[in-house]
Amino acid sequence: MSRRVSFNAMEFDSKLSTLAFSEDEEECTEKREKIRKIMARIIKNDLTARQREIIVLYYYNGKGVNEIAQILKICPSSVSRTIKAARNKIFKYMRYYFL
Repeated sequence: MSRRVSFNAMEFDSKLSTLAFSEDEEECTEKREKIRKIMARIIKNDLTARQREIIVLYYYNGKGVNEIAQILKICPSSVSRTIKAARNKIFKYMRYYFL
């Protein structure tokens, strides 16, 4: 039985900022900004239009899966699958940039 893991944009940003940990606050802030820019670039350039639309609605606008499904006139399971695929793609590209 698989365990469902909750994911939110702030948690993701927080986890990535640990990669940019530094004793110098200014340097740390610069690295966090770099992470945000890279993530925005990935969302803009590497996700499909549908993935981008759903990710923006879900993480940036705070819409739920059912609400997104109603807005886009698709089934909730399609929304969930799209979020999962987009999240996996984002993680893949972020690992490329930082590991």
